[in-house]
Amino acid sequence: MTDRRELPEWSDMSVAEGGPDDVLDFLAMFHDHSSWLVPVQYVDLPETLEWEESPPIVKQVLRHVRDGQVRICRDLISRITGGSVLTDEAPEFAPAVEEPELYLHFLVTRVRFRQFSMAALVAAARAEASRRGARLLRTHCWAGGDGRVVREYEELGFTAALEFEELRSDGSLWPGWVLQARV
Repeated sequence: MTDRRELPEWSDMSVAEGGPDDVLDFLAMFHDHSSWLVPVQYVDLPETLEWEESPPIVKQVLRHVRDGQVRICRDLISRITGGSVLTDEAPEFAPAVEEPELYLHFLVTRVRFRQFSMAALVAAARAEASRRGARLLRTHCWAGGDGRVVREYEELGFTAALEFEELRSDGSLWPGWVLQARV
């Protein structure tokens, strides 16, 4: 008989407001998975926040923490497995909507817990949207590669609504989709 560890389910994850103590873990997940967000010269991102000038992503995350907009996902033994930012404002590339909405930004996870953390963070965002009286939850994601990231969001109840390209600081274009889900 083989030793089989029981895998967690998304319901085994808890999501709560993140604070200053969570910043390094949150940024480390960006560094691990989203090198396009962090300029190459900041390869030691998880190890320090002491630069002469912080990269834009650090400034954004710190602002969202101060504003109480960061959500942190933890497993049963309190390890951080994912994070996101929830705001009432969509980014510039997302068209305005004529109804209350909640926008899910910066959803990032540890690779090992990706499916479970994404599901927990999206479920928490839906619940928060409902509490706030918003009937629309929107987000955006990378549209490149084989489309796997878009499919992951679709499996969580989102529908691809608008394809876009965002100009990156290096002059290249980042392909994305704005996705939406009814709450």
